[in-house]
Amino acid sequence: MRKKVLSALLCAFAALPATAETLKIAIQGGLPPFDYTEAGKVKGFNVDITHALCADMKVTCVVVKTPWENLIPDVASGKVDAAISSVAITEERKKKVLFSDKYTQSPGSFVGKKGKYVSTFITELDLKGKKVGYQSNTIFENLVKGRFPNIPQTGYHTTAEMYRALSSGEIDIALDDMVSAYYGFLQSPEGKGYELVGSAIRDRKYMGVGEGVVLKLGNQALAKRFNQSISHIRETGIYQQIMNKYFMFNVY
Repeated sequence: MRKKVLSALLCAFAALPATAETLKIAIQGGLPPFDYTEAGKVKGFNVDITHALCADMKVTCVVVKTPWENLIPDVASGKVDAAISSVAITEERKKKVLFSDKYTQSPGSFVGKKGKYVSTFITELDLKGKKVGYQSNTIFENLVKGRFPNIPQTGYHTTAEMYRALSSGEIDIALDDMVSAYYGFLQSPEGKGYELVGSAIRDRKYMGVGEGVVLKLGNQALAKRFNQSISHIRETGIYQQIMNKYFMFNVY
């Protein structure tokens, strides 16, 4: 049944007339399973959610693979119409772009060698003598710099680079989105011998209030349409079906 509904959704999207409104949607393709690149094509939860929202709005959406650090600048400049790539809604970012209502809310987590860290809440004492890694220009960089300013730390262009550094011993512990860390790293061959460290991190000061669609400042009309469609795909069960395809738990 779930496959039939998703197939119908994709058919509806494909059947949109050529004259339909077209929106360019930026997605990074580097945060599995939210979004990832396979055989040169961007796939994942964010991609399926994008198509669901576009079908609901009766518009044609073109996914534009965009480096993480360019997502907000490209939306702000009008190069793309929106970004749907797990961008956290924070007060700092709201000065540069407009956000829709949240469509996910995922906590953060440290990732380290199994059995090496036993604390349920990671403090500066736990990290003493360690080197922390994170993806640059993210809420996790802000969190590490804010909470642990005296701990050696390194930012990486992508989470893939960060996990390679963790595996090679370049860093001792990494901070990432908990869901992506679990599915994208720990469930991979490279993640063998590693685990989520400490409790889930939900710090609104650094992590905001969830992840939303990123829009250009002042584009309240498009934000309203996205908000209505986020609400509608949740009411109709389409959101749940897409979520179940990728996750064993609620990411909203």
